[in-house]
Amino acid sequence: MPLSFPMLDDRVAVSGQLRPIDMAEIAAAGFVAVVNNRPDGEAMFGQPRTADIAKAAEAAGLAFLDLPFSGPRATPDQVRALADLLAEKPGKVVVYCKSGLRSALLWGAAALAAGRPLGDVLTAARGAGQNVEPVAETMVSLAQAARR
Repeated sequence: MPLSFPMLDDRVAVSGQLRPIDMAEIAAAGFVAVVNNRPDGEAMFGQPRTADIAKAAEAAGLAFLDLPFSGPRATPDQVRALADLLAEKPGKVVVYCKSGLRSALLWGAAALAAGRPLGDVLTAARGAGQNVEPVAETMVSLAQAARR
């Protein structure tokens, strides 16, 4: 079954857990980078190792950025790192974690830091199947801290 990549904006798609075997399909779909937001060892069984995904991504010609965090505890440095990737690497990017929610939160904070209105961020995330409204204050705080 082909992967689904709900778009948060014209460049960034969000996904749940990806596997090494998915990287070739992601590259074939026109993406240029993959961003991991899930820490290794979060699941006892069945979670691919980040190193294996990174190796497969690079073999498929994709840039790979590892920005793992638990719950809503992203850092301003992670927001800046995602923003830098988007500024420096033209093309589409897939952000992923277990369900996509953490990744949508990180994207939302980066979008807010770049000046996108909160209402637009919430609407875009909802359109991609992610409800980030409960973490809106966290996104705003991260965006403000990332701008400093």
